[in-house]
Amino acid sequence: MALVHFPMQSRTGGVVATSLTSINVPDIARTACTYGAKRFYIVTPLESQQRIAHRLREFWLREEELINRKEAVSLVEICEDLDACYQDVVREEGQEPLVWGTSARTGLPFPRISWEEARAMLTARPVLILFGTGNGMAAELLAACDALLPPIRPGGYNWLSVRAAAAIILDRLKGDKP
Repeated sequence: MALVHFPMQSRTGGVVATSLTSINVPDIARTACTYGAKRFYIVTPLESQQRIAHRLREFWLREEELINRKEAVSLVEICEDLDACYQDVVREEGQEPLVWGTSARTGLPFPRISWEEARAMLTARPVLILFGTGNGMAAELLAACDALLPPIRPGGYNWLSVRAAAAIILDRLKGDKP
């Protein structure tokens, strides 16, 4: 899993780098650990944001009373760009991962896969799932994905926190079958 902070879409349609939200680090790490993700990447080109991410990670790893969070936060890796994440997955898994994007926006001109297809593919090869911040991933990043997962709730109000979206998506992919 990767929480990506650049290139993100701004409110006005431009491309920006977004700021790290401190609660996302331990909360998404806990979700990643619960559902068996091997790594949770924080991706930002901004050195100041990388320093904050490292401080957050180290805080949660040092806190003696929070043993359950230590296990989860140990999954966190901070990367300058997605290529570093991708290469890390290749080194660890011995093959290139599929890259899946997430977006609540409908009508995007990029290939989507169904939840059923995605669940079947998870066992075939490694997958790197990208979660956007701010107003979502820029078109250039979405276009670079092998496929996009379906929106959690197509149509209507659809503005979940990335923490909630990550939890729902991982449950749909790896949760118990009904």
